[in-house]
Amino acid sequence: MNNVSMLASIGVAAGEEMAKDEKVILVGEDLATQGSCWGYFTGFADKFGKDRVLNMPLCEQGYSLFSCGAAMMGYKPVVEFMFADFAALGFEAVADVSAKFRYNSGGKNSLSIVWLCPEGAGARSGCQHSQCIESWFANVPGLKIAAPTTPGDVRAFLRASIEDPDPVLFCFHKAIFGIKEDIPDTLDEVPSLKNAAKIVKPGSDLTVVAYHRALLKCLEAAEQVEKETGKTIEIIDPRVLIPFDKEALYKSVKKTGRLLVSHEAPERGGFGAQIIAYAMEECAGDMKSNPVSICGKNIPIPWGTLEDYALPSADDIKAGMLKALE
Repeated sequence: MNNVSMLASIGVAAGEEMAKDEKVILVGEDLATQGSCWGYFTGFADKFGKDRVLNMPLCEQGYSLFSCGAAMMGYKPVVEFMFADFAALGFEAVADVSAKFRYNSGGKNSLSIVWLCPEGAGARSGCQHSQCIESWFANVPGLKIAAPTTPGDVRAFLRASIEDPDPVLFCFHKAIFGIKEDIPDTLDEVPSLKNAAKIVKPGSDLTVVAYHRALLKCLEAAEQVEKETGKTIEIIDPRVLIPFDKEALYKSVKKTGRLLVSHEAPERGGFGAQIIAYAMEECAGDMKSNPVSICGKNIPIPWGTLEDYALPSADDIKAGMLKALE
């Protein structure tokens, strides 16, 4: 498939899994009538039937708990929160029911649910529609978290998430819905959520770990820094945050001796701090400089163009890279 957008790749993945397994259902607001407010499921109600594409009322707590019940009965719900921020309204279902079901059943059962979370800023939509939420849920045992960036990876890891027997919080950045790439007509093998990290740019002097919009900004900044310094920068896209691919991180940091992490969520309590902790536990003796974190500021995301001041820019990341290389 040529020139497929990241938004379209969500529909590609869901359609492939629904055709493969009749137990896969879609749950959320406006799904049957308009393919969700984002449109990636347009036409699915006609293709798969309204008994598998379920329109729900504006009650995230209700339809998220309904989805847990459906999963208990053998269905595999793909549940969309229209904005990732609204996952806060479904927190009980995500954190207290789905994530703990395997433990509470003594390992006999699990709930195969994907919680779809379109997250991030970029649309100037203010503090209640622009947050990155992965770190809200990273402290919940039993929950996996996927965060792919590119169309091909979104397609592959959404399929992996749907096929996984455990609940997966699937975070994708709505401000980059429009990025495009060619993807295979068929996916020969659905990847595992384990060992998922990908080196998107090799290098030898600095390791950078980033995802979503921050990954794209890191690629932009790295090009400038390499021209100015003659150093080379290795950039890792983790693609899956839990379970995190520690071995890929260790191998890179042991090689470069330096680390920078970047994401759009606020720095305080953000997942970048966990990545730094992993690295320091294993690679502290290899470090040539202190790790650097370039993330969102610890403030609510403002409305309009002011949001730019709350988020890491390519210039911020460039400055961080130069600091890490000192």
